[in-house]
Amino acid sequence: APAHALSASGVGALSSDAHMRVRTPFRCSPHPCEYEIAFVSDVEGDLDYFNRWVAGSRCVAYTGSDEAALTLTHARAYFVYGGDVPDHGRGSEQLLRLLVGLKRAFPRRVALLVGNRDLNKLRLTSECAPSDLARPHWSIPAPHWDPSAPTLSQHLEQVAAARGGGATAESCDCAAERLRWMYDNTLGCPATFEARRAELAALRSVGSATGDNGGGGGGG
Repeated sequence: APAHALSASGVGALSSDAHMRVRTPFRCSPHPCEYEIAFVSDVEGDLDYFNRWVAGSRCVAYTGSDEAALTLTHARAYFVYGGDVPDHGRGSEQLLRLLVGLKRAFPRRVALLVGNRDLNKLRLTSECAPSDLARPHWSIPAPHWDPSAPTLSQHLEQVAAARGGGATAESCDCAAERLRWMYDNTLGCPATFEARRAELAALRSVGSATGDNGGGGGGG
C-alpha cells in the first residue's frame, strides 16, 4: 500500500502501518526536503521502549546522560507524538514530563496528539473530585457498555471479603479503591493501578505507595 504523505511541503512520508503502533523512527525520503519529522505513538508508559526509540532517532535526543529532558537535534527537526502516553508500562508520568517539557521548549516544532487512553483520563477530574467521591457507593452503576463488569458496590464487597477481619464495603470505600475499580472495569486498563503505584514509589524513592483507609496504593 502506498505510504500516507504528510501535509507539510517537501516532507517525506509516514509508513502505511501508521494505523498500527508506529514503533520505528521516521526516515526522510532520499530527496532534498525542508523538514525532518520524527513520529512515534502508543508508547503507553513503556519508557524502556521510548528510550530505545530516542536512541535511534535523528530528530530527538536526550540533553544529558540522566535522560531527564529531551531536545530536537537540529533546526529542521520536528516531532509528532501520535497519542496514548499512559497505562501499561511503569513510566507514564516520566514520559508525560518528557513530552510536555519538549513541547514547552519547542512549541512550534512539537505536536502532541491525544489518543483514547489520554482522553479517557479526563474522567478522573470529575469522578475523583470530592463531590463525586461523596456519592454513596451503591448509587454508582456498572458501566453500561460491559454487562459483565461489577458495580462499585460489588467490587468493594470483593475487597472486603479478601481483607477479612470484619471488613465491609463501607470500610473499604475510599478514593484508592474507587480508582482501582475505574481502571479495572471502566477504563480498560486493569494493569494501570499497580503500574502507577510502582512508578510513584520509585519516583518518591520509597518502598510502596499506600492508599487511604488502609486501601490499595494511590493511583492517578
